[in-house]
Amino acid sequence: MYRNCNSIQYFWRWMVELRKFVAPEFVFGRGAIDLAGQYAANFGARKVLMVTDTGVAEQGIVAKLCDTLQDAGISFVIFSELSPNPRAEEVMAGAQQYASHGCDVIVALGGGSPMDCAKGIGIVSTNKKNVLEFEGIDNVPIPGPPLICLPTTAGTAADVSQKP
Repeated sequence: MYRNCNSIQYFWRWMVELRKFVAPEFVFGRGAIDLAGQYAANFGARKVLMVTDTGVAEQGIVAKLCDTLQDAGISFVIFSELSPNPRAEEVMAGAQQYASHGCDVIVALGGGSPMDCAKGIGIVSTNKKNVLEFEGIDNVPIPGPPLICLPTTAGTAADVSQKP
């Protein structure tokens, strides 16, 4: 199939540049934050709930994410009132903010805590139950809304875990 050297080089260059792992929608690598607006638009987003933490916000990364969402014509609200290993009350507060602002997509920016909190917010938003009712495996009957995760920390395993 790839007998031509140019085809092989193109294929490998494409594979190296592609930095996307879908489960739900994890985008990582240099410049990934610049794609967030495009990914949200692909989901038909009208209003995004951005889930992050104060540490990430203090580094200026949130401002860059805000810019890419605005460039895509997508409005957003920021939820950053979460602690390491988010508590049930924080997830419920995020779900309340998601609902009250009419959000339809969630973007998580940060390490494991924002990603886990965002997953919890999503399942609470679609299933209309307290997050504590989903403890265990395979207890989420309705999947959450579209979720885009932009990890800033390696090694948390939040990108591969089922837990909210």
